[in-house]
Amino acid sequence: MNGKPRAMRLAFALAGGIAAVSSTAMADVTVIPVTGAEVTSEITGIVEIVNVERRMLTIKTPDGRFQVINVPEQVGRLDEIKIGNKLTITETEAVLVDLVKGPDEAAVGTTQETVVDRERGRKPAGTMTDTMTLYGRIAAVDKANRKVSVQGAQETVDFTVNDPALLEELAVGDGVVATFIRSVKGKVEVR
Repeated sequence: MNGKPRAMRLAFALAGGIAAVSSTAMADVTVIPVTGAEVTSEITGIVEIVNVERRMLTIKTPDGRFQVINVPEQVGRLDEIKIGNKLTITETEAVLVDLVKGPDEAAVGTTQETVVDRERGRKPAGTMTDTMTLYGRIAAVDKANRKVSVQGAQETVDFTVNDPALLEELAVGDGVVATFIRSVKGKVEVR
């Protein structure tokens, strides 16, 4: 899987109902890692505006640009951020794709979870991690053209497989699990 657009296309292709896998069945499931990717970005700036009611901050970056940041409801202590504080936000996005073989390999759907880990201290800091797991199944394998069709809850999407050796592991009905992780870490420092 190359890049974010293809990962998001897979996300939309697989999104739809909830997949439930029983804990007893999980013992008979084989998971084969296929691919993964991670991108990290960081923004740092001095707080210029704090709007607690609208849950928005405006910071001025070192290059003089202004950046408006929407603050999710899960983030606490927004009222403790003051004009002049230095704010650093690090965002990491990752995607992991696994092939699943076993009794529940044909599950199709999605699960989602948000976890907030607040750091203790004088100033607000912490990490918010969103995890979305999408379940699909292989609808077709075209070894000659290195193509795989993955059926999601709403549509079937064709993918080109870069490593032809992976095609030897694939069979119609096998499950595909794509896990998307978005982690945002924020830290406020007094200037």
